[in-house]
Amino acid sequence: MKKLRGNTANAAGLADQLVSAGANAATGLLVLPFLAPAEAGAVLFAIGVGYFAIGIARALVGDVLLTYSARYGDAERARQATSATKTAGALGLITALIVVAAWATGPDFLSELIWLAPFLPFVLVHDAGRYVFLAARRPQRALISDLTYIAVQGVLLTALLVAGFRDGAVFLCAWGVGGVAGALSFLIRARINVVDLRRGDLRDWVRETRHLSGWLTLTALLGQAQVQFVYTLVTGLLTPAALSILRAAQYGLLMPAQNLQMAVSSLLVPRMSRLAGAGDRAGIARLLRRALTATALCGLVPVALSPLAGPLLDAILPKYAQAATIALPVAIQAAIYLVQVPFTAALRGMQRVRSLFVQYVVFFVTQVACLIGGTLAFDLRGAAWGMMAGSAVGLVTMVILYRRALAKLEPAEPDPGPKETDPPPGAATTTETVADENAGPTPVR
Repeated sequence: MKKLRGNTANAAGLADQLVSAGANAATGLLVLPFLAPAEAGAVLFAIGVGYFAIGIARALVGDVLLTYSARYGDAERARQATSATKTAGALGLITALIVVAAWATGPDFLSELIWLAPFLPFVLVHDAGRYVFLAARRPQRALISDLTYIAVQGVLLTALLVAGFRDGAVFLCAWGVGGVAGALSFLIRARINVVDLRRGDLRDWVRETRHLSGWLTLTALLGQAQVQFVYTLVTGLLTPAALSILRAAQYGLLMPAQNLQMAVSSLLVPRMSRLAGAGDRAGIARLLRRALTATALCGLVPVALSPLAGPLLDAILPKYAQAATIALPVAIQAAIYLVQVPFTAALRGMQRVRSLFVQYVVFFVTQVACLIGGTLAFDLRGAAWGMMAGSAVGLVTMVILYRRALAKLEPAEPDPGPKETDPPPGAATTTETVADENAGPTPVR
C-alpha cells in the first residue's frame, strides 16, 4: 500500500510539471495567431517579465522550500510555509511597483506591462504554493493548484476571444486571473492567512534561509544570463534565421527533457534533504543510483528519436528542415541534462548551493567557449556540438562536486536520550510532537 501511494505521488509530481510546463508554453504560443507581430511582441515581452519574476522568486522561496523545509516536521514546516508565502507576496508587490514605473516612464514596447502588474503578487504566491506542497511531498495538491490556474485562465481567455476581444490585455488578464484562482486555491487548502501578522514573518524567512537563497538567486540570474548570451552569440556570429533553426531543434528535443528534469528534481530534492539531514550517506547514494537508472533510460529517448527529425520536419515544417542537421547534438545535450538531474538534486538536498553556483559558472564559461569555437569552425552544426560539449563538462563537474560533498557529509549525532524539556515517559504525545520526531535532526542555521 505504501508503495502504491509512493507511485501515485510520483505520477502526480510528473503530471504537475507537465501541466505547468504546457501551460507556460501555451500562454505565449496562443498570442501569435490572434495578434499582429508588433503587438504580439509587446505582450510576449510582458509575459517574459512575469516569468523572470517567477524565476527570481522561485530561487528565494520555492527552491529553498524544497531544500530546507523538507527536513522539518509538520508544525515547523507550516510556520515556514506561511513565512515563505508572505515573502513571495511581498516580492510580487515590489515587482509590481517596478513594472508600473517601467510602464509609466519606458518606451512603447513596455505598454502592455500595466496589465501584468496587478496580478504579480498572486502569480508569485501561487508558484510558492506549488513548492510548499512539493516540499511536504504532496504533489497531488500542487497539481490541483495548477489545474485550477489553467482552467480559470482557459475559460476566461476563451470567453473573451469568443466575445470578439483581440488585444494584449485579454491574454495578460486571463493569465493573471488564473494566477489569482491558483493562489486562492493554495491559500484556502493550506489554511494560510497572509494578513495575519501573528503567524509567519518575512524577516524570519529571509534571516533563516539567506545562506541558501543568496547562492540560489545568483545561480538563477546566471542561468537567465547564460540563455540570453547564447542566443545573442548565435544571432551575432551567424544569423537570426540560424537562431530560429536552433530553437526549433531545442523545442522538439531539449525542452521536453528540461521539463522532465524539473519534475524529477522536485520529487528527489525533498527526499535527498531528509536523508542528508539524517547524515545517511548510503541512503543518498542508493536513491541517486535508482534515479540515475531511470533518468539515463529517459535520456536515450531523444537520442533514439533524433534520426526521425529530418522526415518529420520535411512533412510538417519544411521551412525548418535544416534543424535535422543538429538534431543529434541537441538530443545528446538533452540526455546529459537528464543524467545530471540526480547529482544536482543530491547537492541541493545536502544544501551545497555554493557548489551548484560553481558548477554553473564552469558550465557557462565552457559552453560559451565551445559555442564560439564550434560556430567559427563549422557554423550552426559546430555551435550545436559546442553547446553539447559544454554540457558534458558541466556534468563531469557536477559529479565531482557531488562526490566531494557526499564524502564530507557528517553522520547525524546519536540521540543522547531524554532531556529535562522532553515529556516524561508515558506522557501524552501530540500530533505535532510525532511530526517533529519523524522529521529528523534540525539543521544547523
